[in-house]
Amino acid sequence: MLRKVMYAALERKLKRAYEDRLAAFGPAPKGVFWRNQSTQIARFDALLDLITTMTPAANTSIADIGCGYGAMLEFLQKTPRYQRFHYTGVDINRAMVNSCKERFPAQKQLFFVGKQPPLPVDFCVFSGTFNLCNTMDTSLWHDYIFANLQSCWQLSRYGLVLNLLCAPQTQIKNQIFYAERQTFIANASRVFGPTHACSTPHVTGDVTFLIAKS
Repeated sequence: MLRKVMYAALERKLKRAYEDRLAAFGPAPKGVFWRNQSTQIARFDALLDLITTMTPAANTSIADIGCGYGAMLEFLQKTPRYQRFHYTGVDINRAMVNSCKERFPAQKQLFFVGKQPPLPVDFCVFSGTFNLCNTMDTSLWHDYIFANLQSCWQLSRYGLVLNLLCAPQTQIKNQIFYAERQTFIANASRVFGPTHACSTPHVTGDVTFLIAKS
């Protein structure tokens, strides 16, 4: 119960931070704390390419957890080899979801406020979702990440894909969370099952993880 109260407090801080950022920069990479569009797209490409290698099926459904202003949907629409994906966007921040619905009026039914997809999907995808953390407690943030992964795991047919910034040791610096790669793999493998990782091309320090259901 105490952990849930602490998670709720974290989310209130995160919502305020992202609302303020969106108001300041609008629906743009800086509006969700990304450095630039190129690193944002590189992360999307790494995640989606990994799913493509796992499931060559023509109609793969994905839920973009922490969708922000809908940049991943825009990337899907502009990239022919990823247009086979059926997309759903989910974010805890209502302001972000409203921004998505304004940007994609013909597809506003694809976006939802929450922490997990409204219906089961093939994969849940987390791109930068867990980077910003309004705490210095690495244990609390680690547990928060895994609580969110667990809720999405139940609604993912084939697994989860996510990216995290990584460092030689788990740490939080300037409100950014850095995982220790092997520790995260070991913990995810223990909780969920076999977990694989590869360095994200063109993004220094970023690692793409696949947690697949057997």
